[in-house]
Amino acid sequence: MKRTIFILCFLIISNALNGQKQLDSLAALKDFEIFENILKKGHPSLYEYTNEDSLHYSFESTKEKIVKNTTDIDLYKKMLEITDKVKDGHLLLFAPNTVKTNQYYFPLILKIINTHFYTDTDDFGIPIGSKINAINERKASKILADLKKYTPSDGHNLTKKYRDIELKFGAFYAYEYGITKEFIVDYTSPEGITKSVTLDAESFVTVKLRNTKRNSYFAKFHKQENGFDFFKSYINNKEPFIYYKDNLSTAILVVNSFGIDIRAFKSKLITVFKELKEKETKHLIIDLRNNDGGFRPNGVHLYSFIAKKPFKQISSQYVSAIEVPEKEYVTRTFLNEKDFLTDKFKNHPVYDGWKLIFDDLEALMVPEKRRFKGKVYVLTSGTTFSAASSFCQSAKNENITLMGEETGGGYYISTGQFPVYYELPNSKIVMVMSMVRVENYVKDKTVKKGSGTPPDKYINLSVDNLVEGKDPLLDYLFRLIKG
Repeated sequence: MKRTIFILCFLIISNALNGQKQLDSLAALKDFEIFENILKKGHPSLYEYTNEDSLHYSFESTKEKIVKNTTDIDLYKKMLEITDKVKDGHLLLFAPNTVKTNQYYFPLILKIINTHFYTDTDDFGIPIGSKINAINERKASKILADLKKYTPSDGHNLTKKYRDIELKFGAFYAYEYGITKEFIVDYTSPEGITKSVTLDAESFVTVKLRNTKRNSYFAKFHKQENGFDFFKSYINNKEPFIYYKDNLSTAILVVNSFGIDIRAFKSKLITVFKELKEKETKHLIIDLRNNDGGFRPNGVHLYSFIAKKPFKQISSQYVSAIEVPEKEYVTRTFLNEKDFLTDKFKNHPVYDGWKLIFDDLEALMVPEKRRFKGKVYVLTSGTTFSAASSFCQSAKNENITLMGEETGGGYYISTGQFPVYYELPNSKIVMVMSMVRVENYVKDKTVKKGSGTPPDKYINLSVDNLVEGKDPLLDYLFRLIKG
């Protein structure tokens, strides 16, 4: 009896530290079945990468594993294993706020290069570019494999997963392994010296402030002081901005988001491209490496300023339902269900849903009269997603040079258009599902299914680049343009 009480007290104390909420099996099962119903009734690409029988088995076997001592975080991780099989970058799950990571956050700022973790700042006496071998005796390779499920991507794409994991490492680590107050970190310095150091957890705010000093933000390359001001101006600036390399007659247009007001965005573009014409700029570099999407019209407007001829982005749109499933648990939608879902698709049925086919006239966009007529390059990364990825597809269709790494957004298909937010009643897990499958208009059909948009020239960050703070893409382009 005493042993039973001891174990119970230990579990209560452990869960209190980790902030997890106990759920009885009926409550957990109800949330999981709601989650399952939402996907089966409303997800437009549920069986794109996993066949129906396999996914059905995953649902059923997971329900069998839900037992009396399930916590909200355990349930969250079980759901993530399902969504990871669906492989939809717009299918999001957010952990319940019971795990308080804000005071116990992993303190190091990390960068993933060639599937390995490296330090991106020189904090705690650990040199920049040091390779992380293990944390609390867990191999770094195992940690990376365990954390992949926390961030969704389109198809088999990994670049988006890596970029998300390196930015949210502390939160994902806590979800996977629990709140940790102390970390034993084994690392190898760039000089090849292997050491071990014990670090205390820090507050999220402290780590977030140090994140602004990443060497991979390349402040040194821009001859700027590495810190909050540079981060605010270059990395976190959501307004499109431009700077020049006058000796090369080159402009760099940085567009970190398509999520700002559409009219304001187009007005800014008009000003920018007028200035480019006045300066007789010959080369334009459009940097989308930190652009995770936003409003598609903003991407279309930007592309119209570099397009040489009319273009299109979409071949078809498909939905498996014309009404939002499980409405009782919906917390918000951004668009009107009747206008943008039911009425839009109801007259276009197919055997398993509803599909709109776009002909050449419906989906055509035209170049701006004030378009840029010089040489254009587009910089991409795994963060380049959604509307930004659609922009890259248009560029690839027109043989505009893409450089960097594979985009996070799917090349052939993606979901979007109509996102629905849910909150599950017992665990308070938040789920976001987009109900429209978009088939992209692409000319190059040789790209492997499940990939993002591939660049024409792969240029990835090396460990030497990280240590030196050198931007390999801009450095390469400046040398190329200079000849």
